Amino acid sequence: MALKDELEQIYPQLASALIEATPEWWTHATLELECPPEGLGSGLSHSISNADFPQDVVVATDEVMLATRMLELCSKRHSDTWTRFVFQIRQEGDNWRFDASFED
Repeated sequence: MALKDELEQIYPQLASALIEATPEWWTHATLELECPPEGLGSGLSHSISNADFPQDVVVATDEVMLATRMLELCSKRHSDTWTRFVFQIRQEGDNWRFDASFED
């Protein structure tokens, strides 16, 4: 399976897990993943935030961790390299949208 196809399967799982992990009053959130100097496959640091509620502390749930591990292993399997991944979700009416970006 191509990298793009695998990512298209992982992103909805990640979005759903992130929505569940955040407080119900949040209408948007940002998940930032940082890759360690050793590279992909060694684990990632996770940060979940919302600029409107900087005092709220949200930690990655098991479901978020599973989805991000799938992302990490998929990237490694396809020899994709990145140091930072930003995944944003936002509520638009009754629906949620997401955006993903990688940085080298």
